[in-house]
Parts: sequence; C-alpha cells; structure tokens
Amino acid sequence: MKKNLLKKLTTVLLTSALLISSVLPASAAASATKIRIKTSVSSMTVGETIELDTKITPSYVDVKDSKIVWSSSNTSVIKILDNYDDEIDIKAVGTGTATITVKISGTNLKATKKITVKKASASSTRYSKYKKKIAAVKSDLKTLYSTLEATAPASARSELVNQIFDFEKQLKKLENRLDTLEDKIESLYYSGKLSAKKYRKLETRLEAAEDYADQVEEYIEYKFGEIDD
Repeated sequence: MKKNLLKKLTTVLLTSALLISSVLPASAAASATKIRIKTSVSSMTVGETIELDTKITPSYVDVKDSKIVWSSSNTSVIKILDNYDDEIDIKAVGTGTATITVKISGTNLKATKKITVKKASASSTRYSKYKKKIAAVKSDLKTLYSTLEATAPASARSELVNQIFDFEKQLKKLENRLDTLEDKIESLYYSGKLSAKKYRKLETRLEAAEDYADQVEEYIEYKFGEIDD
C-alpha cells in the first residue's frame, strides 16, 4: 500500500514539474542578469597586448558570442583586436586612458573597465628588442630544420661530408648568435638596465631556442650521420 502511494506521489510530482517547465518561457530560463570583465589590469604600456575575459551570471546561461560586443572609448589609446566573443585581445597603441565596455546586445547589461596606458620604460623597450632578436634566431633554426627535412643525404661519401659540414656550419652560426644574445642580456641585467622579471622571461625564451638548436643538431646526426675524426 505504501509503495503504491509513494509511486503515485512521485508520478504527480514529475507531471507537475513537466507542466511548469512547458509553460515557462524559454527566455526566462536562460536570461543573463549580470556581466563583468574579469581582469585586475588597470594599466598597460604602449605596444602591450592582453586578453580580457567576461563572467556572465548565472553561469549556466548560454549567451552566443555574436551577442557579446566590445568597444573602446579611445581607439587611439587602446584598440579591440577582435570582437563578438567572451574572450578578446586588446592592444595599447598610445598613451592616455580608455574605457573598455562589453555589452550583451538586446539587453541593458554591460560592464566597463578603465585602463591607463603609459609609455614603455627603457627596460621594457630593451626587453621587446631582445625578445624579437631571440625570436628571429628561432625562426632561422626552424628554417634550417625544414631545409634538412627536404634534403636527401648524398650517396657519395665526399658529397655527404660536405652536406654535414655545411649544415653544421649554419647551425654553429645560429648557436653563436644565441650565445651573444645571452651575454648581452646578462650584461644588461647585472648593470641594472633590465628588471629581474624581464631577465627571467628572456632567459626562458633563450633556453627554448637553445633546446630547439639541440633538436636540429640531433636531426643532422640522425639523417646524415656523423663525421669521423
């Protein structure tokens, strides 16, 4: 008896829930009530690019990217690099202050973030300079690796030796460039012209480039062999 009563009660509750959900408007079940910009950034330097993200409440609401619209109050200070997404990149292009606004179109919901852009310090300028130099060497290393992949080992021993010498010579030049950059970066750091944070970042990039150079060397040995002394 009790089991039948419980079964009937469960059926009634489920039926009621289905009736309520069927008459509830879809928009009422999926309406955002708040949007905010998730960032602690309040200042940038000219040339810097950062990512901004949004948080929409309630979290289960699915808002289409096309409904999320970003804007900058001063595009000569900060530019929106992409739009219509819950995550976007902005770039500081000039000194001053700009307010970044994100809206959900079709609603009154919006959020703002004021960001001040300052001129890059001498340390930041040096960091950007050496970051590009390291990237240039790594790019040349990748080009060398692509050349190795496309080159077939010569069948004649003398030609094969020449191939190995030539590739190792190119690799050595690139490794020397990395060594020179490392010496200059260390000199800037120890003379106080480069901050510890930027020094560590450059060191990380240097290590990544050096690791790639090791891969190139290993590939030369794997594909072409080693020259006996």
